[in-house]
Amino acid sequence: MLLHRAKKQKNLGIYVKSNLALLFLICFLSFSIITYASVELDTELLITDNALFFSGNKVKGSHTANNPEGYDYIFGNALSPHGDCIKVYKHFVFMTWYQGGKNNRHVMLSRFNTKTGVVKTIQFPHQHTGFKGKWWLGETHNTIAVGISPINDTIHLLYDMHRNGRVEAFSEDYLRYSYSLEGAATVPDDKFTLEQFVNSSAGHYKHLAFDGISEIDTTKLLTYPAFFTGEDGNLFMKMRYGFSANGKMLFARYDGKKWHGYYDFNSVLASEHGSEHNWGLYGDFKFTGGKFRIAFQRRSKNTSDKYLYQNGIYYAYSDDPHGVSDWKNAYAEPIEIPLAISEHIQIEEPGDWAKTHKKNQVSIVHGFDFTVTNSGDEHFISKVVDLEFNEEKNLHTFRKFGQKSFTTVQVPFGGQLFSNGDDVYLTGLKNGHVAIAKAEDTSETFTTIYEHKQGPAFDKAVVFIKDNKAYYFLKDAEGTGDARSLYLQVFSL
Repeated sequence: MLLHRAKKQKNLGIYVKSNLALLFLICFLSFSIITYASVELDTELLITDNALFFSGNKVKGSHTANNPEGYDYIFGNALSPHGDCIKVYKHFVFMTWYQGGKNNRHVMLSRFNTKTGVVKTIQFPHQHTGFKGKWWLGETHNTIAVGISPINDTIHLLYDMHRNGRVEAFSEDYLRYSYSLEGAATVPDDKFTLEQFVNSSAGHYKHLAFDGISEIDTTKLLTYPAFFTGEDGNLFMKMRYGFSANGKMLFARYDGKKWHGYYDFNSVLASEHGSEHNWGLYGDFKFTGGKFRIAFQRRSKNTSDKYLYQNGIYYAYSDDPHGVSDWKNAYAEPIEIPLAISEHIQIEEPGDWAKTHKKNQVSIVHGFDFTVTNSGDEHFISKVVDLEFNEEKNLHTFRKFGQKSFTTVQVPFGGQLFSNGDDVYLTGLKNGHVAIAKAEDTSETFTTIYEHKQGPAFDKAVVFIKDNKAYYFLKDAEGTGDARSLYLQVFSL
C-alpha cells in the first residue's frame, strides 16, 4: 500500500474585539501560527509493512539457541531504519532496510521519485547473517549504508558488517559491498532494478574489495559503514576498525573511477603511543561548513572512572578537502594523524552534567551528533544518563564563529543535527511524532518550531536534510511479530 498525501494549510479565523488584553492574545497567537506554519508536512509514504524486527528476547553474546517463538537479539531490537540508511540525491530519496521476518532478512533498497510519486524497491540476494554468523540472533550493528556518487550517478551499498573477518564462515564473505553501473541512481522508475548493479563472480552482487584498495586485513575488521560527499563530487566512505575500546576511524575516497585509502585518523593501541589508556571512538566524519571534520565520543579502556561507556566531545578538522593532511584541533593548532592522545582535541565533557561520582554510573551511548554552518558556527549534541540518580540530559555544545570558547546548555529533546546554510536544526521524535527545533542565529538553545500531531506513532527515526526539506525515515512503534512498518515523511522547512 502506498500512501501519498499533502498537508494543507489550515485557515484560522479570529474575531477581534476592541479589548487590549484580547488584542495582545491575538498578536501572540498570530506569532505562534506564523512560527509553526513555516514547517509543513509535504509527503507521507508507507515504504513497507514488512521490515525486519527482532521480536524475541535480548540475550548475551554466549547465547546460541534458536528461539522458535521469536527473533532473539544481542544489542537492540530495531535494525531498520538504522545507521546511514537514507540519502537524497537530485529528486530521489534512497532508503535501505532489511526485509522481515526472521526467515527472510534480505537487504532492500527503496527509491522514491519525488516527481512521479513512484517508490521502486530492489531486493538483494544477501540476507542478514546475525551475530557472529548465527543468523537467528539479531545484530543491530549490521546496518545498510547507502551513498551516491555525484560524479557518475553510481549507487554504493555497504551492509551487514561487524568485524566479519573474525568469523570463520565469512572467510570469503567479510566485505558486503554492492555498487551500481554508472547512471543507475537516476534511471527511469521502470529501469530501477537489480540489473543496475554490478554482479560478482559468485553471483550474489557482493564484492570482496574496493577497487584501488588492497588492505584486506583492514577490510576484514570494519564496522559502522557510512558515506558522505565532499568537494568536487568526491564520495567518501568511513568505518571503524577494531574494537570498542581499542579502535580507529578510517576513511576512503571514491573519485568516480576507483577508491583511494585507507586513511587512519587515530591509532589503535594508543597506550603504546603516549596515551594513558587505549581507546576507541564513536562518532562521524563529515564534510560540513566547507571542511572535512571529525567529532566523536571516546570509549576508554579506563575501567575505574565514573563512565560506563563513552565520555567527552572530541573534535578536529582538516584544511585539506580530501582529509589526508593538514589537520587541526578546535583552536587551529596543528595535530598529527594518526592521533594517539585524544586529549589534544577534547573540547567538552558532557559527563560533568551528571551529579554522580560513582564508578560506571554515567552512561553516554546514544544521541551524539554535530554540524557546522556555512558561516563556521559549530554545534554538537550529547545525551547523558546519570544511572545513580536516574536523570537524563540532552545537551547542546556550540561556538559561534570567531569565538574562542564553547558553551553547553540543556535542550528539550535529542535527535540529529543538521545545518541548512546558516540555520541549524535539531530533529527527532517527541511523544512518537516528528519534532523539529531550530537554533536561531543568536540563540544559545533550540526553539521548537514544529511538532507533528497526526498519523502513526513512531519509536525510531533517521533524518536527512537537504535544500530546505527534512526527510524522516521512520519505524512504526506498533506491530506484532518479526516485522514492522516503515514510513517516509517529508517536511518543508
